[in-house]
Amino acid sequence: MNITSFEFSLFFAAILPLNWMLRRFDAPYRLFLLLASYVFYASFNAKFLLILLVFSFLTWFFAVVFAETSDLRFRRFCLVLYVAFSLGMLAFFKYYEMLYISADWLFRTFSVTSPVPLLDVIMPIGISFFTFQGMSYAIDVYRDPAKVERSLVEVFCFISFFPTILSGPILRAGNFLPQLKRERVVPVDFTRAFYLLTRGLVKKIIISSYLSEHIVRTTFGAPEGFSSAAVLVGVLSYAAQIYCDFSGYSDLAQGVALLMGFDIPDNFNAPYTSLSLRDFWRRWHITFSVWLRDYLYISLGGNRKGRFRKYLNLVLTMALGGLWHGAAYNFLVWGFIHGFGLVGTHLVGEYRSARAAARVAAGLPATGSRVLTGVWNAGCWLATFSYVTVAWVFFGAEDAGKAVEILRRVVAWDPSGAGFRPTCLALVAVVLAVQLLGLSGRDAFRTVFEKLPMPVQGAALGLAAACILKLGPDGVLPFIYFQF
Repeated sequence: MNITSFEFSLFFAAILPLNWMLRRFDAPYRLFLLLASYVFYASFNAKFLLILLVFSFLTWFFAVVFAETSDLRFRRFCLVLYVAFSLGMLAFFKYYEMLYISADWLFRTFSVTSPVPLLDVIMPIGISFFTFQGMSYAIDVYRDPAKVERSLVEVFCFISFFPTILSGPILRAGNFLPQLKRERVVPVDFTRAFYLLTRGLVKKIIISSYLSEHIVRTTFGAPEGFSSAAVLVGVLSYAAQIYCDFSGYSDLAQGVALLMGFDIPDNFNAPYTSLSLRDFWRRWHITFSVWLRDYLYISLGGNRKGRFRKYLNLVLTMALGGLWHGAAYNFLVWGFIHGFGLVGTHLVGEYRSARAAARVAAGLPATGSRVLTGVWNAGCWLATFSYVTVAWVFFGAEDAGKAVEILRRVVAWDPSGAGFRPTCLALVAVVLAVQLLGLSGRDAFRTVFEKLPMPVQGAALGLAAACILKLGPDGVLPFIYFQF
């Protein structure tokens, strides 16, 4: 039941009135929300519901243990046990084949028969997201027992909340549970919700699907059949596609949640306006970036153990973050690219801070002229966008070898081969212009939409949805992050 499908529209049309009818009844409402989330999740594969139930129960159980136990060594032992189970479950379903192939290669190198059987393991959809979401709650309780939630149903609702369970944003219990308990009531902004839904559909169905269908899949699949210019446009198009695809899902999840009375966090903030990789990761997949910082980078020591450990922790955090995306070495390479890029960003930042301090000490302005600052910022933007775009090739390619082949085709600058549709380049330009110029259209949407009578609002939304579906290609592809 894809969130852009007709089946989901029927599902949501049925549960939305029930949502508001039951909202004032605490226990019935939580059971209803939990049931709705489980029906949605089971629509993909009912067998995976058992995995979600077991993980949710163990998360609730260990969190209660953390809150009730004062013995430090026992609490630490339970934390290790819980984290080992959570990551072990994730590793088995997500990385079994990758680990088997690597181990089999190693055994064959030493002429030994692999003792491990090759199993046909199917990865439960959304496992990366609900695992990280549950772990964040349990670790928060371990760090502060006062954050424990003793209600089993409420913890289950938090982990399985259906708008976010497949591809985020990754929720925090401290933000979600008070809204579930109605301790923090969020007034429903219907105009914002409809704006998010419309924007999400445009990003996914029109832009992302078009770019995937008309250039990305073909140039990434067989770059040798296209001119260098076409492959370059394909690379740029993938950067636009993955942004529109993932941020489009986040918009839809936010819009659906808002109509149900839940305000979930933003996941993107114009990432292609970033002037550094550090800034990029404050704007891209924000809830995941914050998760890595709070539960991995800081746990590894953060910046508390000297510069070398700080840089090592950055590289390890990004490498593991890359591997989180999928059981393939190209994701690990992508993570290392961003890890070493962040180290370079920090080094440049430290150098510029020291240089500015020296200028101030000498009685000079901390920075140069406005013109030089503008030129520097433009260069930083171009370098950051180019670096991120090149890294995306390793993320989106079939494997690291194919990624190198794509980049080699670009730099060959060979005019022979198939060309590209100008529409693809125009869409890339639109995606960049909207971010660089801040053209969200939110205020204009609100101004026009709120002036319309309610029946006209409904008709306008229906017409907009029909036009979006008409403009999109036949058979909208699944969201890219569903595979993670």
